[in-house]
Amino acid sequence: MASCSTADQKHRGGVTLPSLPEPGQVVEVRGSTWAATDVVVQGLSRSPADEATASPPVLQHEVNLQSLDEDRMGEELRVIWELEVGHTVLPDQGLPEEITPEGFDDPRAVGALVDAVRWGAVTSADPKRFQSPFRAGVTLEPYQLEPLRRALAAPRTNLLLADDVGLGKTIEAGLVVEELLLRHRARSVIIVCPPSLSLKWREEMRDKFGLDFIIVNAAALAETRRTHGLAANPFRLYPRIIVSMDWLPRVTAQRLLRDVLAEARRSASARRYAFDVLVVDEAHHAAPAAPTATAQGRGYAVDSRRTIALRRLAEHCEHRLFLSATPHNGYTESFTALLEMIDSRRFSRGAEIDRSALAEVAVRRLKTQITGSRAFHERVLQTLPFTPAAEEEARFALLDAMLKDSARERGQKRLSIAALLLKKRFLSSPWAFARTMSRYLETSVGNREWVEDDSYYAEIMGSGQSDEEEGLDEQPEFEALRAAKADDPLAAAKESQVEDLIAWAQGFQHRPNSRLEALINFLAAVCRPDGRTWTNERVVVFTEYADTVEWLVEVLRSRGYDERRLGVIQGSTQREQREALRFAFTEDPSKEPIRVLVATDAAGEGIDLQDHCHRLINFDVPFNPSRLEQRIGRIDRYGQAHPPEIFSFIPVASPSSTSGSSAMAALPGLADTGRPGSSGGSALLSGDLEFVGRLVEKVATTRSDLGAVNPLVDTEASRRFLGASFGRATARSADEEAVNKVMAGSVSMNRQLTELARTYEARREELHLSPGACRRVVDEALRLTRQPLLIEDGDERTDAPLFRIPRLAPAWQGALAGLDTVNAPGQWRPITFTELDGADRERLGRDVVPIHLGHALMQKAARVLRSSVLSSEHALNRVTAVVVPDWETTCVASVARLVLVGRGGLRLHEEVFVTGLRLRGQNLAEEKVHDLLDRVLDGDDLLAADAPVREQLARAWMQEGTRMRERLTTEMGRRAERQADRVKDQLASRCQDDTDRARQIFAAFRRNLQDSLRAVRESQDDGQDALFTLVTDEQRRQRARDIRAMEERLDALDEEETREVDGIQERYRDIRPYVSQVALVFAVSGKDAEQWQQAADLTHSGGEGTSDAGEVSNTGADSNASDTGDTAEASDTGNVGDAAGHSAADDSQEAGA
Repeated sequence: MASCSTADQKHRGGVTLPSLPEPGQVVEVRGSTWAATDVVVQGLSRSPADEATASPPVLQHEVNLQSLDEDRMGEELRVIWELEVGHTVLPDQGLPEEITPEGFDDPRAVGALVDAVRWGAVTSADPKRFQSPFRAGVTLEPYQLEPLRRALAAPRTNLLLADDVGLGKTIEAGLVVEELLLRHRARSVIIVCPPSLSLKWREEMRDKFGLDFIIVNAAALAETRRTHGLAANPFRLYPRIIVSMDWLPRVTAQRLLRDVLAEARRSASARRYAFDVLVVDEAHHAAPAAPTATAQGRGYAVDSRRTIALRRLAEHCEHRLFLSATPHNGYTESFTALLEMIDSRRFSRGAEIDRSALAEVAVRRLKTQITGSRAFHERVLQTLPFTPAAEEEARFALLDAMLKDSARERGQKRLSIAALLLKKRFLSSPWAFARTMSRYLETSVGNREWVEDDSYYAEIMGSGQSDEEEGLDEQPEFEALRAAKADDPLAAAKESQVEDLIAWAQGFQHRPNSRLEALINFLAAVCRPDGRTWTNERVVVFTEYADTVEWLVEVLRSRGYDERRLGVIQGSTQREQREALRFAFTEDPSKEPIRVLVATDAAGEGIDLQDHCHRLINFDVPFNPSRLEQRIGRIDRYGQAHPPEIFSFIPVASPSSTSGSSAMAALPGLADTGRPGSSGGSALLSGDLEFVGRLVEKVATTRSDLGAVNPLVDTEASRRFLGASFGRATARSADEEAVNKVMAGSVSMNRQLTELARTYEARREELHLSPGACRRVVDEALRLTRQPLLIEDGDERTDAPLFRIPRLAPAWQGALAGLDTVNAPGQWRPITFTELDGADRERLGRDVVPIHLGHALMQKAARVLRSSVLSSEHALNRVTAVVVPDWETTCVASVARLVLVGRGGLRLHEEVFVTGLRLRGQNLAEEKVHDLLDRVLDGDDLLAADAPVREQLARAWMQEGTRMRERLTTEMGRRAERQADRVKDQLASRCQDDTDRARQIFAAFRRNLQDSLRAVRESQDDGQDALFTLVTDEQRRQRARDIRAMEERLDALDEEETREVDGIQERYRDIRPYVSQVALVFAVSGKDAEQWQQAADLTHSGGEGTSDAGEVSNTGADSNASDTGDTAEASDTGNVGDAAGHSAADDSQEAGA
């Protein structure tokens, strides 16, 4: 890299060239403000024509720019500086050389400017000085700040956000992402989530954090290539993107990513990553699914395509946030595979789990651990009784007999996975069973041997169930059926029996069975008790299969639940329609008529339904406890005003338990009723239905680690429905203990909450953040751009001040994003700057929009004000004067901005500091400078100086005898130097701490790998693996790959450590300070104001009392100039007007310095 000074570039050979910026300088390019991060000389001169007139030849320069606009955080631009048009290097703004009486601003405008600059000051030197919580459009709870605290204290962010369902993991991740962007520790972000959640993530990031994301999929790729060319790569083009888990492993996405990942590896700079931040939502989908259970053991989890694709992406991302309330599926190798993606410096797939490392990475809190006013309501578990019809019992017994006869005919001791699938569909609904049997018969017989591999087992048992396509022909469950035709689970059944079953099931297409009749009666009692009038109560009904949804909706429509009253969400529902339904269902029932929502598990993740619904019905039950918990979490979450009621169906005439030891003893709470082969035919259906009903009770009351329940449910469900007795190897007690301890949640919750709440309030006070200050920033920005001001409004439902948005010019329209609604586009809702409490939020619903620092409206307003600091051509002069009647003596204060920039133009620190000066007398104490700013800029009744006072101040500023500007400039420079040195020391300490911590992490991981490999070799010497039973060839290959990967990681660890440490130290090298003046503020004492007014009156009347500029520094000199309130003494009492400085960014530490 090479650079040239601005002076060298200005004139060469008589040709005037654009001034060349230096790294760290602020420039204006293409109408926006940027920071120059790098300037590189190109090898070719400008052109032959230029060379003819310029000697020596002028080289071109590639200038790398980073956006300084908060709504474009992370955006970068590369330009050839000499070829740009209308660009300029913005000069540092110093104190004004002259002031005119007409050049004073309204103090409210200057106060708004200072606030806007103060709110934009972010530092990497102090982890506690965060800003993102004040840029979030939600009312935060203290526990939601813990992930942010950990992220800012670590060398890089690697966290598993495993909070209980409904505690706000999306908000926690958003806080971390925005803070990393603000601190310039990140520029690019990629979010990976289930397909159904991509739109929600985009809206959450925009509305709650003011961050715009682009959803990248096949349609977006086509549009990008249409607008940017066929070679355009959206992964390289957009700094913030969202990708679905479904699209990521596909060939197209992998090909696009391959180019970006390869480019990152070739980079020689400290930015070795393709993306700075990776966020993975519902991360349990990325972990290998549970392995096939057999009589020999429970097997070994094998990587899926999704696992492989996400691991490859994670390796090229610096900061990683994985979100899942149910990350542990009970299988150590699956959990360590997930942990390795989160932090490959601490974990390796198949290795032992370092409990201290896990405790540092995982953030886990349970609802039951949050007490006091923030406590969550207890779940209420209820049953809906029904009596299965005799014909339904008989048909299920016939199906069971047909499956068993077919298994015996093939010489099998247990039923196949396909048999389990058929039983699950029968238990869901007759229509789902009919549709499944019809599709099954229509498929062609497979031409390969049927193997029950892990993907089919996981799909049908539930741990790996499709999150997008329930019940569709291409769903993996049907692939299992097609493959099973080569080994027909109904081979022994007569054709007439099969046809009879199908005909019976198809007969339910337009009529309910006993269970659906019970549901209809329940809905009527809750939503329409008199049969005519609809109440404001709502109910959500979950089922596993789209066929069951079709049947439920068909019957409910015939009972009066039209499209206005009944909504449907399933895997095939378009994203826009899904969001519209979610909006309607969470709106006030008095405004939206929808009362019942029927959903498959595609709605079970990420769709929050707690606002106006507290009843959930499980029409059928998935065998995966994690998936069941995700369902319940749709209404049992933060913001739920009522105890959530969870309903499941239980047969009222359950069969008697069989004699002998209970097969369900391993799973307390589930009764062993109606086991196959041990009861009469009529017992089978009721017994199986009771089994799945009791599963709801078990999962809903297991609040720590559902992962420990997963293998037990797998085993017991297989035992019950397949007639098999599976063994289960015992996991390492150390690993289980480590996982169980973390998944049990934090034991020091109350102490953490107190400390986090204290930090939050201290930071709010330091930022001078108040509803009044926020409104002033918006109003003053509107005034400066000649727009109408906000219109005060009111609402009887709240005491919070509300405001309506006036009609604004097109330049402001982008700032109004999110103020309208889906149902009323273009109609701006009232806004408030007050943080609404829970009661206000419940009463107001969506009718009012809380405005926060990250909202587009605040960003636009702050940008308008801050632009005056970067431009000399602005409506704001940044000078004001206020009369303070009880102030002892007239003072002047300079508000300045200090920025420290590291290598690559990275902003490491920014703060606002103040330097104060008396017009006469001794120094002004530091605490009085701070008090001056509060009184002059934030007072309730500001008295702006009138014309005579402004004239005297302007003359005094330019009077040579006072040397006011010179003295203030000198002291401001000294203060900036002291502040810069202090911050550099802090950054050097942070660099050393991060380096030491990184070395500790690698040392611990090195020991962990050595211990794990030693244990592997010892077990191999004994001829067995102590933990795993390797059932299939693919499982054996996976275990071999894991062991080989651990060996390779151990060999490469030294090189990785060196690269990690170099990256940390690179960030803190070549630190350069930049200072710019923000505002000049005069605080005029009442005595001086009165004297100057009298002098002006005498002059106006032609009297003898004219006061010239020289009299300002002497007339009315305070005989008691030492001021007993001052704590700082002048270093030279003979030097009248010596200054004292004060840093607004560090009040407490610098006091008395």
